[in-house]
Amino acid sequence: MPEEIKQIARNLMEISKSFHLLSYHKSINKNLHPGQPKLLSLIKGHEGISQKELATMTCVKASTITGMLNTLEAKHFVYRLVDEADKRIMRVYLTPEGREVAIQSEQLMKNLYETLFKDFSTEELNVILSLSNKMIENLRKFES
Repeated sequence: MPEEIKQIARNLMEISKSFHLLSYHKSINKNLHPGQPKLLSLIKGHEGISQKELATMTCVKASTITGMLNTLEAKHFVYRLVDEADKRIMRVYLTPEGREVAIQSEQLMKNLYETLFKDFSTEELNVILSLSNKMIENLRKFES
């Protein structure tokens, strides 16, 4: 395997790790675990979303979503209501405090994205997008 491939893989892992750590350490609310700000933001954009829809949209197991929602509910960031039309479905909503945390988290992510891609031209961004899509496609093929 060429050394360049190893270095690219190391760089991608370092970017991912740094991004993850920065998003946590710069977070205004340290009571949130990784993944929870993204979930709050998703609920903010889809108020009344079902737990099953959340699992599908995040590619996370339904049982994991249930655990995350239990934690967020205990922190008074979300609440759940039974769907009136179908009692088997639980709909998820943000509390006012949860909405504020979601807004703060979205701003933090916006700042991180701007920092990560600062001084990149549109052309460079398009190249990165194309290459990263190709990598994802290769991994999906490898999975199957």
